[in-house]
Amino acid sequence: MKSLKKIIALLLSLALVLALGACGNSDSGSESGSESSSSQTEESGSEESSEASTESGGEAAPTGEFTLPIVDEPTTLSYFVSASTNAAIVTTDYNDNEFYQEMEKRTGVHLDFEMVSSADYQTNFNLMIASGTLPDLICYGASYYSEGVDAAIDDGYFMDLTDKVDEYMPNYQAIRKSDINYELLSTTDSGRLGAVYELRQTKQGPWLGLWIRQDWLDDLKLDTPQTYDQWHDVLTAFKDDKGATAPLTLNFSGSDGEFGMMSAGLGVLNGWQLNADGKVTYGPYNEAWKEYVTIMHQWYEEKLIDPDFMSTDQRTADMATVVTGKTGAIPAVYTMPSLYEESSEDKNMNWAPINPPVKNAGDELHIRLRDSYTSGNTAISAECENWEVAMKWLDYLFTEEGALLANYGREGDTFNFEGGKPVYTEKITNNENGWTLAQTMDSYLCPSAGVANWSDWTRELGGVPEKDQTCYTVWTTNAKDDWRLPSISLTQEESTERAALYADISTCVKENTAKFISGALDIEQNWDSYVAELEQHGVQRAIEITQAAYDRYLAR
Repeated sequence: MKSLKKIIALLLSLALVLALGACGNSDSGSESGSESSSSQTEESGSEESSEASTESGGEAAPTGEFTLPIVDEPTTLSYFVSASTNAAIVTTDYNDNEFYQEMEKRTGVHLDFEMVSSADYQTNFNLMIASGTLPDLICYGASYYSEGVDAAIDDGYFMDLTDKVDEYMPNYQAIRKSDINYELLSTTDSGRLGAVYELRQTKQGPWLGLWIRQDWLDDLKLDTPQTYDQWHDVLTAFKDDKGATAPLTLNFSGSDGEFGMMSAGLGVLNGWQLNADGKVTYGPYNEAWKEYVTIMHQWYEEKLIDPDFMSTDQRTADMATVVTGKTGAIPAVYTMPSLYEESSEDKNMNWAPINPPVKNAGDELHIRLRDSYTSGNTAISAECENWEVAMKWLDYLFTEEGALLANYGREGDTFNFEGGKPVYTEKITNNENGWTLAQTMDSYLCPSAGVANWSDWTRELGGVPEKDQTCYTVWTTNAKDDWRLPSISLTQEESTERAALYADISTCVKENTAKFISGALDIEQNWDSYVAELEQHGVQRAIEITQAAYDRYLAR
């Protein structure tokens, strides 16, 4: 079985290399909800992104009981890891990183890194599996093995940690079992532990959402819009009184598959979701999608939407369009508004977070970016000879002392305690090399998602103005994520079948949604044929597959 897996993985890798070579100049952006048979774990919301909330993800704290060093003689572990985009700018070897250097001093364990770019990670991961020579530690192992973590254990690639964590990782186990969300995301469908997951000290809520020109609202003496009708009036004022040529910015598919954007208030998402009964459905297959494109078509006709939306293939708005005042409502990651404002010649520019429109004032949203409890994982190879050392090394990062090192570094060097809380020194906040805060943190501290640890995502807020941090409150006010799918796992057979179906389904949705909004297709005359086309492409079977995976998730 294992040799066959190697051959299959090698063939997949070679095919992917050829595909990348043929599409080397293509835009890296993709529609949210896109599918690939190379990864069977469906994450609702980008877990590699910075998300936010103030609520605790679990009540248990690390025990802090740990004896250093963890080895009697210096020991080396090999680590296959994705290079942080920020850290890659300043180093090609994480042994230059001060966090990993300090970890080696404290634990007696040296890491021999094999660093690959995040863009080529899947290809290199498949090649590594095909080679049959595995490192001791594998970054994102649980996310990239095509047949899932259970299969990775059964195929002899990942070590089954289920019966080992209590003895060798008591700190990790205490935190993992402190919250049902931690347990669900770190446990396979069969109830096993095949990787160590980064667990966040506080859950992270929506990091991506809608923003509006608050300064324009103030100038025009307009209230913050809540309903679709109010949004219509505000966008009209932006066009007529502020000269906005793209009052509302949409992406190329005319929708958003991550947080719902303008469709969330209708209870529909451009992707897999749950309905009011808690059953899996596909958003664009529902009647609510017809209502959505009908509203967007009206707004398009009235020039309230970017007329070039079909040529945009980005998660967030075009920089030039934003800073020159051509748009007044955009989707954006919470770190972007300050950059827009600093880059604009309009010094009065003031972006404020806002929730998507709803039908009636006070209606509750059920679709937004999902709360997140992790953004990475580290698997231990079944061939790791020093697996006890590997587990203890990882467990140290779930003690108070180890977590403090990972997130803030060394006291007196990269941070000091102020009011009982760690605060970065100028070595981080005003780095002598002129690096950005993100580059500096990934160079001196544990790189983002570099290794599983008890992470404090709030460390990045030092670079975000307080007014922009209010988005975490705004986007969760009267807004839930209970119609968003959690992280579910498809079997290899399910993944392959659904990916094949989805290729045609997503193309159908993209093309028809854009045509419905632009008026190239009459919605009333062509809606039934659009639905029939989705059914012809197997949308009902794809829903069945997703429902089965969701049922297994609930049974964990």
